[in-house]
Amino acid sequence: MNTIMDRQSDTSTSTRISEPTEKQAKIKAASAPIVPITSDAALKHQTSAPSYFHSLKENDAPPFLLPGLEQYPMLVIRHIFNEEDVVEVIANADADKEHGLKKFLGQLLVEKEIIPNFALSEKNFLVSLLAEVIDYAAQRDFNPFKLSVMLTLYVDSHRYFKWYYWLPPIALWNYFKEMMIRHTIEDSPTGQEVFKPEECYDIITHFHTVYLSNLPLIHILTFGAYRLKLVWPFRGK
Repeated sequence: MNTIMDRQSDTSTSTRISEPTEKQAKIKAASAPIVPITSDAALKHQTSAPSYFHSLKENDAPPFLLPGLEQYPMLVIRHIFNEEDVVEVIANADADKEHGLKKFLGQLLVEKEIIPNFALSEKNFLVSLLAEVIDYAAQRDFNPFKLSVMLTLYVDSHRYFKWYYWLPPIALWNYFKEMMIRHTIEDSPTGQEVFKPEECYDIITHFHTVYLSNLPLIHILTFGAYRLKLVWPFRGK
């Protein structure tokens, strides 16, 4: 008697579980989860990158372990590039108008251990980025010191982007903005006035235009792109 009742109870429970919910009916897939997603909050509007780069929390993405301690904004004057490096860059550009600038920048990035020599796609991207920064600084008559700081800020921000594969764009934006503020407003010992406020605003706009707006492409050039190939073992009739 108890066995029959237990079977009836199991049958009723199974019936209740197999009944499709409203959200499962919308999905129309046999593999729809039994427990539907309870979050109905819409994603915020993303202007600088696709939704897969958006906030992981809002996208209900799985928790990934951070690769280490997160670097925080700080003064990076002469941290990567200095005035001597800038003078050498300009000298090589003048010596060879066609290939001198990009060739020397590529060698400099490898020597300073920014990227390995075999990472060609990322290397070519960084060389083009730094060449764009040099052209930007030349149009505004930046001295070698300002240019060295600006080059360092861009490379340091790229390092921060590489630190975590799933880094959302808003984190990179806040990092670069805080870095620019520290190099614009003198608040010793955490800041030093290198750029004027109007120069700071223009550089932040430039970074958003040439880097942050192209983040999906930069992500592919930095980390690579992988494709999954599925092979069906049966031939079609």
